[in-house]
Amino acid sequence: MVSELEVKYMSADFPLTRFDFSNLIEYIQKAEVLPEMIVDNETGIEFYGGSTISRDTFVYFLENFNILDNLAQDDSRQEYEKHTQFGVQSFQFEPSWVKIMLDKVIIGYVGIYVNTDFSLTFSKKNDVWTLTKG
Repeated sequence: MVSELEVKYMSADFPLTRFDFSNLIEYIQKAEVLPEMIVDNETGIEFYGGSTISRDTFVYFLENFNILDNLAQDDSRQEYEKHTQFGVQSFQFEPSWVKIMLDKVIIGYVGIYVNTDFSLTFSKKNDVWTLTKG
């Protein structure tokens, strides 16, 4: 069961399902050739790997990006709960860049309020996404 405190963190401090890449997906589906790097105009997120994966794989990834970001948000919430003395703003991040490969995805995150960055590596095993901090 989810506590009221967890609901507050997940909805306000650590929002879930926060990205809609429908415009970028439309662009990718219409592009004659996909470049190595594509920038989403709405978020500024840089996506790398467009020329090394299939168009369908790229679209599938964008349609499911929130699954990975939700894992990252949940991880940030858990870290905050262990170190509340640092304040919630120390654990609020947003994606800056994404490297899509055949066997894994690496997402670079930057602090929203704190000058920091890190990357998370995601891989899909048995149809389930998992993350490893990098």
